[in-house]
Amino acid sequence: MLLKFTSEDLFDTELVDVATGQLAFRLSTAVLTGPSAGLVRRETEIRDGAGAIVATIGWKGRSPESITLLDESVGGLVELFASSTIQFIPKEISIPTRFDTEYLWTATPDSLYLLDYDSDTRMAQLHMHAPALKATHAPLPGRGAVYLELSPHPQGLAPPVEILVTLLMLDILRRGRFNLTPYAFAPPSRFRKAWARIRPRRNTI
Repeated sequence: MLLKFTSEDLFDTELVDVATGQLAFRLSTAVLTGPSAGLVRRETEIRDGAGAIVATIGWKGRSPESITLLDESVGGLVELFASSTIQFIPKEISIPTRFDTEYLWTATPDSLYLLDYDSDTRMAQLHMHAPALKATHAPLPGRGAVYLELSPHPQGLAPPVEILVTLLMLDILRRGRFNLTPYAFAPPSRFRKAWARIRPRRNTI
């Protein structure tokens, strides 16, 4: 499956299936509390193509503080990666997944992917600012964009939204580790500010 981000803001965008043109995911981020309350708190909602919420990310400043995937309250980055230690090889980050001991989240200064260690196959990959791609993954002329390429886990141990969220979190780690430009949230528009104040909150009980 090849999904295209429709915006350069990876946490405020839609992901569209390149082969079918159908909406796969929609990510939107709203400010919950402003600087007067300390660090800005935000929440990112991820909805599937039918509009159902399938994941949320709670932010404190630029740090992801709480993550939910489907009906599971995962916690923070330590729980998402199921590890309190990260292996830093020169110019590479390598982290075992929480769902399969043979899978590794891997990041370098210019790549982000999920590796099946046994077969040495990339099961998912974020193509950052890549040349335009079509469903056959052949490049098309035009400005670069961001794509998510993924294959379902053979045993269904990881839903696509978990792969999406974890690769985005890995990008946050990658930027800090390799001194790349840190992710910056776009300033909220007046509409977003108003919606953040009036939108109904989910029942979390």
